[in-house]
Amino acid sequence: MKRKASVVLVAALFAAPAWAADLLGVYRDALSQDPVYASARAAFEAAKETAPQARAGLLPSVSLDAAYNRNQRKVEGFGQTDFNSNSYTLRLSQPLFRMQNWIAFDQAGMQVQQAEAVFADASQNLIVRAAQAYFDVLLARDNVNFSAAQKKAISEQLAQAKRNFEVGTATITDTYEAQAKYDLAVAKEIADLADLEIKQRALQQLIGKSPTALSPLVEKPVLSMPAPADMEEWVKASGEASPTVAQLRLASEIAKKEVERAQAGHFPTVDLTGSYGNSNSPGSIVPPTGPNFDTKAGTISLVLNIPIFSGGGTQSRVKQALSNRERAAQDLENSARTVAQNVRQNYLGVTNGVQQVKALEAALVSSKSSLDATVLGKDVGVRTNVDVLNAQQQLFQAQRDLQQARYATILAQLRLKAAAGRLKEDDLSEVNRLLAK
Repeated sequence: MKRKASVVLVAALFAAPAWAADLLGVYRDALSQDPVYASARAAFEAAKETAPQARAGLLPSVSLDAAYNRNQRKVEGFGQTDFNSNSYTLRLSQPLFRMQNWIAFDQAGMQVQQAEAVFADASQNLIVRAAQAYFDVLLARDNVNFSAAQKKAISEQLAQAKRNFEVGTATITDTYEAQAKYDLAVAKEIADLADLEIKQRALQQLIGKSPTALSPLVEKPVLSMPAPADMEEWVKASGEASPTVAQLRLASEIAKKEVERAQAGHFPTVDLTGSYGNSNSPGSIVPPTGPNFDTKAGTISLVLNIPIFSGGGTQSRVKQALSNRERAAQDLENSARTVAQNVRQNYLGVTNGVQQVKALEAALVSSKSSLDATVLGKDVGVRTNVDVLNAQQQLFQAQRDLQQARYATILAQLRLKAAAGRLKEDDLSEVNRLLAK
């Protein structure tokens, strides 16, 4: 085998088609089609109604009761009488002092803010999930291409080993070794094809349709280090801006307010009530004679209610609220620590990933040179067919590792920004510029 032929065998042959979907296109499809994100959006819209519902507890309520009655009476000595009567009553109630309602109104505002944080978290999560699904498909496709190229290269080595054995210039061992590696390559290709199908289905689940051809990374993408280049600065930013921490912080504040609301069960309430009614009925029912009575009545009341004893229910609700307040505080602390750990992990994933990509790029160059040298050594009789197979396998593995490291580093960049509460569509646009057009 000549030097030029060996280079062709080890090249990664996967050019982008004339038109292919890019990462931004997949993300925008997910925005409108992903049921998880749609559910989060609906939950946010529902949560926003908490505020007007709580406000209703501070505003007056008005009701109207009306009745029309058809009456039938039978009185001994007077016979049966039929008559009509009707009435209506208009009632109004305005809470003047209900501490529980005021606290509930404050809680509702916090619950809306909490829902905003939850939805912001879902929005960032969608960006990460779209990128994950996209690069999972790219990696699976790369593996299929690498497996196909490796199988082709091994099949040529196997055919050459068989020819050499037939003419007596090689032993049967070379043939067996090449056959074993070829069989493994076939098995690897089958597994990679199955994995590609799975990854494509996962992407289809996200965007609601079968994925088209996806744009690959450019040949040598430039991966940047985190900015600022200080891990603890990122940790500090996450404590202030992370939507995950924000929703638990608000949950803690809501739990504190719930203690106050439970304690307010001991407080008196004051309501202003008013009613106006009209009733119409015969002047005499037995028998119904004379003109109808038309009665109008109106009242205005100031109602004071002082709770004295409720069977211990109020005290129990206070104790329950205190325990829930402690639980919310611990959940907040755990969330802050978890987010900080995720920030550190992804920060190191980016910094180490960039360095690993550089190292693997150098290893790929070395592996290509090693294969060329091994092929040349085999041509002059100082290397065997097995040596060539091993060199080819090393090269293909270096190619796989390099692509996987690139995808992992890009995803770590997105996850780092998401953990710090900074991930936006613009960040996805930056990644999209690393794709071949």
